Amino acid sequence: MTEDLKVSSSEITRATNKDSESLVAEEKVLMETGWWSNYSNIGVHHCTWPGVRCSAAGSVIEIDLSGHGLNGGITPQIGALSKLKYLNLSWNGLRGELPSSLGNLTQLAVLDVSYNEIVSIPLEIEKMENLVTLNLTRNLIVHMPSAIGLLTNLTHLIMTSNPLQSIIPPHIWNLKKLMTLHLGNCQLNGSIPPNIGKLKSLVNLHLSRNMLVGPIPSSITNLTNLQLLDLSSNMLVGPIPSSVNNLTNLVSLLLDDNQLNGSIPQEIGRLTNLVTLDLSSNILLGPIPPSLGQLKNLSSLHLSFNKIFGPLPPNLGNLSRLESFTLYQNKINGSIPLEMRNLKRLTNLDLGANNLSGQIPSFLGLLPNMSLLWLDSNLFEGFIPSDIGKLKNLNKSFTWLHPF
Repeated sequence: MTEDLKVSSSEITRATNKDSESLVAEEKVLMETGWWSNYSNIGVHHCTWPGVRCSAAGSVIEIDLSGHGLNGGITPQIGALSKLKYLNLSWNGLRGELPSSLGNLTQLAVLDVSYNEIVSIPLEIEKMENLVTLNLTRNLIVHMPSAIGLLTNLTHLIMTSNPLQSIIPPHIWNLKKLMTLHLGNCQLNGSIPPNIGKLKSLVNLHLSRNMLVGPIPSSITNLTNLQLLDLSSNMLVGPIPSSVNNLTNLVSLLLDDNQLNGSIPQEIGRLTNLVTLDLSSNILLGPIPPSLGQLKNLSSLHLSFNKIFGPLPPNLGNLSRLESFTLYQNKINGSIPLEMRNLKRLTNLDLGANNLSGQIPSFLGLLPNMSLLWLDSNLFEGFIPSDIGKLKNLNKSFTWLHPF
């Protein structure tokens, strides 16, 4: 036999009063931030204030004040908004430390304070167990606390352009759900550790413009979900791992401006989803592998400033989507193959400072989208073909043709 559940009217009243008090308290918190000083005294409900979104029950669940000219510090009272799920304070003039009270926002999924002057992250961030996205881009943070390694639901960690001046923080290897890791321009030093291969969920890995040294670890090719791999503008040495062919989902592979050597691995030709391939400004040598002709989706191919030699493979003419091809200052010889007449989308072709010979082919004048054409400092013979004059989009101030 069960007893009937009875709730007295006084209990309902107390619950209603408690909810009402909570909402009043939230409005007070918003007023104390000073961010809505023009609205707090005119009798307008706080759920209608700019950048504020409330739940059906009236609790504040989103704050978006991106680019609202905020300055000063973030008031600790913000931690009292316990139902908050989304907080975007990016593109303002906020300074100082993130308040430790942010740790009370245990339901927060997105925290974006990018493009401010924040200097530190509190240890209490470890309590934000539901955090999915943390964007701290372009601040003044010099230390990434190990507490970030406890945010096991984090999928996007973006800290580009902070003066970390350290090795790659080892606690991030615990973040097994990470899909985006952006640590570009953070003054990172040391090598890329093999542990990077543990982040199997990564889709975007951006470590460019740092001071990273040593080789590219082969374990990086275990990240088979990668679509963007950007290791450009570091001091990496050694060969490009031949196991790069494991990264079959890559759309952009950016390894330019390093000190990589050896030959371009023919296995790159298996990365058939590649749209951008930039290997320029390294010490790569050997021929251009014919397998690059298999990259049918390639739009940008940059190989300038290396020591690549040998002829242009005729099957580069298969790259019908290619828009930009730069090969400046290498040791390419032979003639420009006839098959390159198929590159109808080319807008930028730079073959300058090589050892190309023969005549400048007239078909270059039949590539309708060409706007930049560089053929200087080669061994061409004869005259500039008159068809070059048919290139209506050609920017003559950037066109150099020295056939002698």
